[in-house]
Amino acid sequence: MGRKLLPGQRMTDIIPREEWGAEPARWTTNQKRPVDHVFIHHGATLLKDHSQEGEAAIARAYQRYHFGKSWADIAYSFLIGLKSGRIYEARGWFNRPGATKNWNHRSYAICIIGDTTQQVISDEAVQAIHNLIKEGIKLGYILPDFNIRGHRDVKNKDCPGHTAYSRLQEMRPDTETVVVPKFVPPAFTKPLKLRWPRNRSPLVKWVQAVLGLPLNGDYGWLTVQRVKAWQKENGLKPDGIVGSITYNKMFGG
Repeated sequence: MGRKLLPGQRMTDIIPREEWGAEPARWTTNQKRPVDHVFIHHGATLLKDHSQEGEAAIARAYQRYHFGKSWADIAYSFLIGLKSGRIYEARGWFNRPGATKNWNHRSYAICIIGDTTQQVISDEAVQAIHNLIKEGIKLGYILPDFNIRGHRDVKNKDCPGHTAYSRLQEMRPDTETVVVPKFVPPAFTKPLKLRWPRNRSPLVKWVQAVLGLPLNGDYGWLTVQRVKAWQKENGLKPDGIVGSITYNKMFGG
């Protein structure tokens, strides 16, 4: 999720899932980063209460609707308040979205809370999307030469509504001015494996960040299980050990 950042990284102000009352995801799939697309959606629900609680209530309704379709979670990566520009964490940076069929594996999905066919998106919301994308580029999660598109460009003819779709290019940051810092993981010295006492190498937090886990620095059972799943997804032996092969695959060494 969006709060799991390494030392030296920063992000825009994002309201975490627990603060808007999201239910836990039924399952997650790790997003391969960086992505080359950002898709803009709208919820197609009139937003009348523009307070944080009003926006959160709609966000919870979106999640219930998506659960009703037997999806893993609310489909989007982030939600944006139509008038306020508040940013809400949905699936976040680390988990694959489910909002743009055939494109989820290479994109993030940003949904405007409201109906931008009948309601006008605010300058604050446009700027919030701009800032969020800029942050994603800085963190290395979005390619600087990414494409920004509306859902209607690949699937839904009315999503997002015209008041948002007409402003897509304003949401795109000037990537020439975005400085992308390089974050270098600790050098590989010895394998990470489940043992007692727990392995608390500095590398553990880097592995947890890649997997979208809490950065507790503890190479425990949960981290091992996620490492196994990641290894299987990437064609490696799913042994839960971060040896040299897994390290090089994970960090490009």
